[in-house]
Amino acid sequence: MELASYFLCWFVIITLINAKPLNQVDESPLRMIFRRVDVNANDELDVYELQNYFHNIEPEDAMPDLNHIVRRMKRTMKLEINEQEQPFTISWQQFRKTYAELDTVTARNAPQQIHLSLLADGTWSTMIVIWIVKGSESKHEPQSLVRYGTISGNYTHMQAATNRTYDVGIGGWKGTIFETWMTELKQCQTYYYRVGNANSWSDESSFKTDCSNASTHIFAVMGDMGTIIPAGFLVTKQIKEDHQITPFSSVVHVGDISYAGTGSTDEISEVWDAWGRQVEPISSIVPYMTNVGNHEAYYNYTVYRNRFRMPGSESAGLDNFWFSFNIGPVHWVSLSSQHDYSKSSVQYAWLINDLAKANENRAQQPFVIVVTHRPLLCSDASELDQHLPTSPLFETVYPLFVKYQVQLVITGHMHVYERVFYDNTTTIVNNTYANVNSPVIIVQGTGGTFDNDKWVEPQPWWSISRMLAYGYGRVTVSVDKMQKRLQYEYLLEHDRSTYDQFSIVI
Repeated sequence: MELASYFLCWFVIITLINAKPLNQVDESPLRMIFRRVDVNANDELDVYELQNYFHNIEPEDAMPDLNHIVRRMKRTMKLEINEQEQPFTISWQQFRKTYAELDTVTARNAPQQIHLSLLADGTWSTMIVIWIVKGSESKHEPQSLVRYGTISGNYTHMQAATNRTYDVGIGGWKGTIFETWMTELKQCQTYYYRVGNANSWSDESSFKTDCSNASTHIFAVMGDMGTIIPAGFLVTKQIKEDHQITPFSSVVHVGDISYAGTGSTDEISEVWDAWGRQVEPISSIVPYMTNVGNHEAYYNYTVYRNRFRMPGSESAGLDNFWFSFNIGPVHWVSLSSQHDYSKSSVQYAWLINDLAKANENRAQQPFVIVVTHRPLLCSDASELDQHLPTSPLFETVYPLFVKYQVQLVITGHMHVYERVFYDNTTTIVNNTYANVNSPVIIVQGTGGTFDNDKWVEPQPWWSISRMLAYGYGRVTVSVDKMQKRLQYEYLLEHDRSTYDQFSIVI
């Protein structure tokens, strides 16, 4: 009996030594994604594995040239490009070195992927905060909440969080999503906060509420991002670095967020987690507002509806699909090009009502910007018939934008930048649109996904400027007694230069 107890004791000790901690996640999202692509399980990605992965994300007729993607990835990783190399490979070590910030392993109860968003009224008295804890929520876990205050480390307010989860995607998803609202916020004030519970708190983050008398507001806008393949990670880094120089009031993401889909029916859950970590350095300190795209449609939008909280109900819209909100002198309208927008639809009626109310409030919000994922107009050769003046989307909503004097429409979906102005009766001087009656339309699908699109030639008369390169749009709105001005800049990721810029003056 004593001998049996001796061996049992050593068996337990050895088991405990070799076992992973109970609260430890086995692998980082980066490692999990790499394993999904690495079907040969040899810790290398070859050209055929990449081809298989990419063809599952995009339909074959929209698939960029594979050699283009390979070259793009090697440039991203600062690897030597050898056109003769067959087959092309990327090792796990090279992958990990490039995307080290996403190769982090956290405790199962540690808060991560923190995300701020706004309500509709523009007062900034309330800030929504969402975070994720990997693993299933324990019934014995302490109450999760947010603690916040105006002095670093001194949290005078707290709000309990509700939680929810979902279980879709290849292999399912094991995690808990927490949501709560920071209330009683004052304008023009920096707030410090932490989320979690007594077992595990996040690091401290901070954000600044809007100043009602601020003369300038700056926004970052883009669509079609993704994560590590090919370059969503880099555009996120660009936005984060630019925010340190000139802070943004908000980031607006015009659909196609993480590109977690593989094939037409399933998603890789780890890609959503990697994207959440990728944007956390900016989404935890600036309201990150999202618009729905076609790549969010998996499982009847289950992941998109659970991971985000937009002001649909507060603006008489629908969930995270169509809604509006105010920030400073701008009324933002988010439409869903994924849902029915016909003249008999609920969304169309809501749009008319929202734009009419916005016109009544022009003294407070003189600028109206509409975002929707699919382009109204675009001269990209792919899906061209859907992005012409004869397309249903353009014919349905464009007349409303003219009638209600929307100044700017920002879209994505096509992985290009294009500035469009569908008015050949107005003369534009020095890229300044002064008191014009038609909106400027932007396609800003340059957030990091495939960029091997092709243009229609000759360039249509309504296409003013176009470019194939990664980057994002910066919107600067300035209002004073003399003038109300909106400036748009398309900032390239690879060299940080400005490719296109224009102003709208009213």
